[in-house]
Amino acid sequence: MPSAQSEILPALAPITQIARPLSTVEYYHSCVGRHPRTLEVQREIFFVFEGENDLPPERWQQALDLAAAANPGTRLRLQGERRRARWSSDGPPPRLRVVEACHWDARSSQGAEFLRATPLSLEDGPSVELILAPRAGLSTLLVLRTPHAIMDGLGAMHFLQEMFRALRGERLLGSNAGYSDVELMRSTGARESTSKHFRTCWLTGAPQGTEQGDDWRRIALGRPQKSQLGKLAAAFAEFAHRHSDLPALIAVPASLRRHAPGLLSTGNFSNMMLVPLAKGDGADAFRTRLEAMLAQRMDAVYPPILEAVRYLPLSWLDHLVSRTPRNYRKRRPMETVVISNLGRIDSADYSAPGFRAASLCVLPLAGSAFAILTCMDGQTEITLNLPRVLSSGGRFDALEAHLRERFAD
Repeated sequence: MPSAQSEILPALAPITQIARPLSTVEYYHSCVGRHPRTLEVQREIFFVFEGENDLPPERWQQALDLAAAANPGTRLRLQGERRRARWSSDGPPPRLRVVEACHWDARSSQGAEFLRATPLSLEDGPSVELILAPRAGLSTLLVLRTPHAIMDGLGAMHFLQEMFRALRGERLLGSNAGYSDVELMRSTGARESTSKHFRTCWLTGAPQGTEQGDDWRRIALGRPQKSQLGKLAAAFAEFAHRHSDLPALIAVPASLRRHAPGLLSTGNFSNMMLVPLAKGDGADAFRTRLEAMLAQRMDAVYPPILEAVRYLPLSWLDHLVSRTPRNYRKRRPMETVVISNLGRIDSADYSAPGFRAASLCVLPLAGSAFAILTCMDGQTEITLNLPRVLSSGGRFDALEAHLRERFAD
């Protein structure tokens, strides 16, 4: 039962505006890329669809406007800093950008620089962009781009579904919760968790070389298999244990939406679960531990000490948490790998007359070993990021070969 200190949340009801303080998680995501001496860029989410497009740009802009009008979280502006930092939904609506003569194959980070060619501003907006990129002789790329401070993966999926509802002429669902992830966590009364950081190992062995930056690539894993997430976690741990006997620490963002059935929002409602895997542990051990954590609502535990983050200026916080020219080879791993599981996706939810989604990839966040697991229309794949100090010496190729071997059946 929730404790006497639990917050009482407003009832779920359609909302048209948002005005509230940033949560700690949102403030953390907002800081990345702020300091001039860090190596990071603004933390952003990219959903990349490939499909045949016959719709003119005007139709896409109209769908964007309708979906944004029903979901005020897509018009957020950041006002103030530290304890005074607040969201206000009086910003401009999402922007449409058409890229002519796109040659990117959407298989890796090579050639993807154009995705960030125009800035997204948390202070001034817009904070959401739709990129339409026709490719000669190939399908069109449709890309939703937004700062992670604004949306998480499921929030982006909600907005995309709203946009396609508008294109199909269906009723939009809108948003029905203006509160934050932290308010939702506090409302559950959850207090104890074994999800903690401890000394762990790198995914591909100790950092090597001096090259800065990251690379990512898409890796097809075939048809969905039983315990897909657990099997992937175990495969990563097995590879990490080629180089270390320390326990692997698998970080999995868990959706908080399950604690508020019926919640509709574009916002951030996820919290990281940290699952240890000792050498020899397999998919069953991972699944058992994660299920036990979720059964005890550990995903909803919010330590009050985290509020101290919002006493720091954004640029200071960025310098504390991000890679710099001095520390990018020396930092200890916070986790072995992050696996964000977006689950099974039906392409019909992201299609309309004039555009049919044929494939989807979601770009992983930079800065660490980070994988995003998707399964659309019975085909499973991951997009995997590695900092170059972790992928050098053929280690990215070796890790990909290892994953393909483990999922070959």
